[in-house]
Amino acid sequence: MPEYLEAFHNKIKREWEGSLIRVRSVKERNAKEYLNKLAKAGLIEKVRWGWYWVPGDVKDVWDFLEKDKNFKIISSQTAASIWNYDFLHRDIYAIKVKDISYGKALQEFGKKKGWVIKVEVMKRPVKYAKIGNIFVEDIEESIIDCLQSWAFTDAFAILYENREKIKTKNLLEKGYWKRISGSAVRVKQALEYGLNKINELIGKELFPAREFELKDDFVKREIEDAVEKVVEFA
Repeated sequence: MPEYLEAFHNKIKREWEGSLIRVRSVKERNAKEYLNKLAKAGLIEKVRWGWYWVPGDVKDVWDFLEKDKNFKIISSQTAASIWNYDFLHRDIYAIKVKDISYGKALQEFGKKKGWVIKVEVMKRPVKYAKIGNIFVEDIEESIIDCLQSWAFTDAFAILYENREKIKTKNLLEKGYWKRISGSAVRVKQALEYGLNKINELIGKELFPAREFELKDDFVKREIEDAVEKVVEFA
């Protein structure tokens, strides 16, 4: 290998090992040419147009998400699995990204590794927390996200496991204008109904919530089933 290419390879290994790398992110005039040559030599891996993976010691999807240097937020049910201690294990990884190009590269790389990665491009700023070396959707955002996408068990498991941390009043206010996908039920209404069901099953007021009766029988049954699972296994 020519000396200039070896030096370039050593540089990107130091900076990007175990991570996806975009051609235009590399501060080198001939980055496109050099990356292409390294891929042909089998030293890095082409993922899709404009994106490569710099191989590293990656044990699993979580290890990759920690080592990958591109901005992303773990979201929805995947964030829920962190906040509720993997109460309901899922093998689909939900990620929010700002850059649609990175999102496509992430999905493509996931396919090659056998990981099912579901990418959503952020349309608005998302609150998040840093856990280790990854960014995770804020706990309240995660609950609302799960309720909107019918992941009721995930949402109420987060609430139950973190009942001493979460301010129910704030959560209800945030859910007032949001609706469960494909229904006329507001997130706030679903929350109130579910929290009252938890109180009823436990036999004490664990959560402060006004009594509320849902008119949508299907949503009601789904919430009741979710709450029963959480109370039974919590």
